[in-house]
Amino acid sequence: MNNSFRFPLWMTTLLVLIVACANSTSQPILIASPQLPTQSPETKATATVSTGPVTRTQDPKSARLTPEMKNALVAEIEKQIKGNHLPSAVVSINIPGEGTFTYAGGKANLETGRTRELTDPFRIASITKSFIALATLILVDEGKLSLTDILSNWYPDFPNADKITVDDLLKMRAGIPDAFDTELAKQYFENPLLHLTADEMIARSAAKKDQFKEPNTETVYSNVNYSILARILEKVSGKAIKVQITESILKPLGLNDTLYPTDDKLPGELHGYSWVPETKQFADKTILDPTLAGGAGAMISTVADLDKYVRALCMGTLLKPETHAQQIQGIPMAGQPEWVKYGQGVGLVGKFCGHTGTIFGFSSDMFYLPDLDATIIVNVNRLDLDDYSYSTPLQLALSKIIFPEYVNW
Repeated sequence: MNNSFRFPLWMTTLLVLIVACANSTSQPILIASPQLPTQSPETKATATVSTGPVTRTQDPKSARLTPEMKNALVAEIEKQIKGNHLPSAVVSINIPGEGTFTYAGGKANLETGRTRELTDPFRIASITKSFIALATLILVDEGKLSLTDILSNWYPDFPNADKITVDDLLKMRAGIPDAFDTELAKQYFENPLLHLTADEMIARSAAKKDQFKEPNTETVYSNVNYSILARILEKVSGKAIKVQITESILKPLGLNDTLYPTDDKLPGELHGYSWVPETKQFADKTILDPTLAGGAGAMISTVADLDKYVRALCMGTLLKPETHAQQIQGIPMAGQPEWVKYGQGVGLVGKFCGHTGTIFGFSSDMFYLPDLDATIIVNVNRLDLDDYSYSTPLQLALSKIIFPEYVNW
């Protein structure tokens, strides 16, 4: 099922890419893609790479960000940009004690030729879910909400509302069919200004009553769970979701370039693109109504803010220790390897904690490796109608290069 702001890592994409990684240690992971016209980016002329300062003495024998490693990372990034015909990509890898490797290459705007910059804001899509979950857990810590509260408290007429709990929604175990199906994805692709509220999305799922499953029986990714949670947050807090997210997460963590948008604009000069096979051209998907995505995928951020955020998210900085412990207790996803799990708004891939997101024009991966207190952030400004993530293969390949002993692929 096409799902334009889902968490693609948990779908068939992951299995395909794991096999590709396992079968090759040197070749880039390339996704089948049409040959693009000359507007395809010439990355070598526009790429910038930097490494942050070393913060403590590092044993050269254990150092990761060596000159050779940096060259290998750049080579992999540029192979995937070229091989997958990506307009641009940005990468940040932060390893305390060694510094931060950053890369920005390609075109932010195919029409003007403006180059990609590391500070460009982009749509983070399903990474939004982690913010919604964290805001929910903060209300739990404040005693304003309980994980065992049932959906009928707010939506009494919704199917299985007397069985579905807040915890089921957080963990993708509510058994609710997704509102964002293939038909709606096509409509949204053709009309990015399509406006559907959270309650309208919830009603779309409720209308699929014959497709509901028994709650708390399996972990199946469904965007509507987080549309519902966003509305619960508003009803419990008495504040708009934008305000609740800003006050409970963005301000405390100093995420000054992250926002929950209420209009169709993307700040800055970066553009997002989708390849259209029928026209053999990129379509500009920068302007997009985020209301439909809502709590499942509306937010905007930057590489620097996500680097700061994913560490706080996965360390439980804003939560009580016992609440955080529950947050990262993942359950295997249906149809995935045992080490691919979902917690309360966090993805757990082996030793890595984080989330990914895709929305027309943009694909992002955000992960934290607790063993090294390290982070890896990847964004590309391409996502097509087929919802195939181009950031995930890049993140998987780079993680295997820089953290080989910690990956399962």
